[in-house]
Amino acid sequence: MLVEARRRNRRRARLVGAAAGAAAVLATIGAAAVVRAGATTPITAAGSGCVVDQLDIPAGTTGGVVANGVDPSGRYVIGLAGTRDAPQAVLWTGGTVRVLPAFAPQAVSAAGLVVGFTGPVRVQYGDEKRQRPVVYDGTRLVPLPLPDGGLGGVAYAVNTHGDVLGTVVRADGSSAAVRWRTTGTIAIVSTVAGASGLGLNDDGVAVGFGMPLSHALRWAADGVTTALPVPHGVDSATALATAGDWAVGDAQLRPTDNKDDLMARAAVRWNLRTGAVELISGIGGRRVSASGTVAGTTSTDAPALWRNGRIFALPLPAGGMSYGSSVSGITADGHSLVGGVEVSAGAISTSGPAGDPVASDRTVPVVWRGC
Repeated sequence: MLVEARRRNRRRARLVGAAAGAAAVLATIGAAAVVRAGATTPITAAGSGCVVDQLDIPAGTTGGVVANGVDPSGRYVIGLAGTRDAPQAVLWTGGTVRVLPAFAPQAVSAAGLVVGFTGPVRVQYGDEKRQRPVVYDGTRLVPLPLPDGGLGGVAYAVNTHGDVLGTVVRADGSSAAVRWRTTGTIAIVSTVAGASGLGLNDDGVAVGFGMPLSHALRWAADGVTTALPVPHGVDSATALATAGDWAVGDAQLRPTDNKDDLMARAAVRWNLRTGAVELISGIGGRRVSASGTVAGTTSTDAPALWRNGRIFALPLPAGGMSYGSSVSGITADGHSLVGGVEVSAGAISTSGPAGDPVASDRTVPVVWRGC
């Protein structure tokens, strides 16, 4: 019962967090869609070539450490440690690990440009107004400007050109998606009122959502916004990430009388080139590769990937527990992933947790390869 309660609370927190990100629906342009839906996809174990390795934990970290992003090539892996009031950024490069200046990293480009935010990791409503979007250029943290009326914000995505996408909150509680240019003079390129910006591909297509019902959106650099189609049987969807021609997000399924469906997860995958959309039952859609592979966790919180109509459960390190796992990054080819796994025993951090850690003190950063 305790495990079920934890899962239910995590799912509720994700939905509440998504709903708090935006406050209005944008005027949108309709898009043609090919919808494919079906029953929950069977889950099988990943092949023997898929292996999991725990990443080194640097000295000086507190609490648990989770790997929460990887660049498309797999060279750079970012991680998060510390407390919710004082997050610590971690960077692994070619097997070498180091602690970066104090901020919460969210994404990293193939050139090693890390984006994220300073301030608290959200605990309760209002904390987002104390966050500030930043980029780390390899030597220093550089603040990103806020648009007029902006109080706080987060940089969530970066592409190969150094363009950055994020979300800014205004004094009245409304949000706006913001795109920044970081090459040359740092500047705001465009804003989309009432939207949360979460994913950005190398072609400059951004994805995110507006409200109500976490309505999935896409837009180009000029800010012209299009509603992404919703598959049959889905109340709403959030677009969380994009790579290549693909975008992915979580579906909010319509309620049923079956209590087991409370924990059901489903991803929505969009083809941004053709306009096709599909519902993938049995896995949440957290990240997508340029090849179209979807990464997330199953309804039992097990780390997994979806490829070509099949869900593959990812292996766990020794003592790993699936219900405490996360998958937070995937490479362009879809064969390497990163995340965090709770383990049942063993020394985790190099110093004891202080305050409220961003991750359980038994969370270890991991990378899956050959999957």
